[in-house]
Amino acid sequence: MKAIVINEYGGPECLEYADAPTPEPGPNEVLIKSKFIGVNFTDIRNRVGDGDGVVPMIIGVEASGQIVKLGPGCTKFKVGDFVTSFTRGHAYAEYVTGLEKFTEKISEEFAQKPESAGILVTVPLALNVVERAGRIRPGETVLLHAASGGVGSIIGQLVKKIEDTRLFGTISDSSKSGYAKKNGYDELMSYEEFADRAKELTNGKGVDAILDPVGGEVQKRSLEIVAPFGRLVSYSNISRAPMDLPSALWFRSKCIGFVGISNGSLSEHSPAILAETLRRSVQLVEDGTIRIDVTEVLPLAEASKAHAIFESRAATGKFILAV
Repeated sequence: MKAIVINEYGGPECLEYADAPTPEPGPNEVLIKSKFIGVNFTDIRNRVGDGDGVVPMIIGVEASGQIVKLGPGCTKFKVGDFVTSFTRGHAYAEYVTGLEKFTEKISEEFAQKPESAGILVTVPLALNVVERAGRIRPGETVLLHAASGGVGSIIGQLVKKIEDTRLFGTISDSSKSGYAKKNGYDELMSYEEFADRAKELTNGKGVDAILDPVGGEVQKRSLEIVAPFGRLVSYSNISRAPMDLPSALWFRSKCIGFVGISNGSLSEHSPAILAETLRRSVQLVEDGTIRIDVTEVLPLAEASKAHAIFESRAATGKFILAV
């Protein structure tokens, strides 16, 4: 089969379109002939050596397509079913294995759409950030960093379904404001001005919930504007800066909370929680409650181009690779 193979960590140029052995499904796994593959920040981290993958490797954590083989113990699916899967790695390939518990059936019609491969990272993460970690309640103010990204577009839709919420977002370029606005953002601001602007918009109170995938200096400035009994939710570290937090005494004195979330880690220590969120995610997208904006579809062989655009922070919405 053809796959994107990484033999050494580095920039987008290290993504090599090459031949690789077709995998065999293990116990409780299915083998999927891929049609579409999602591009995520996790893939960037693994490519540069900041993730869990070890070279040589095939990166990628989500794919959709059709089941061609069942591993021992599989009872949920049959050969020929159309599915989308949170693969937890090795998805940039013509064939990919996925655990049955992290794979969901989809209709044949939906399987022909590129957004079928964009569900099981962005939507479950957004759901867990808003509902479980952020615990956003009616009437609260929410600030999301990276408002125009794939996760940001989903979080915007989810937050605005909660009664009387005010949703603020940061964007790196004013050209992205139109895209973010259509996903529910009431106010958009730059990374340079967000702290002062958020204080102004809340009459000095601060923000009830800050949802942060950026980390670094942005996270430090965000902690200073969390309202009393508010919380900051950290769900990624795009900046790749050290995650230095104040002391427990500092958090007590401010009367605020810090919550971290990683769906990858959740798949290891609490798989039942993640599996339930995956099921809900597919339902919400297929019934039209949540919209996935696929803004770029590139051939698998052009994965390096997708990474270059994605990493430049010029992207909005979801990037998909087509097999």
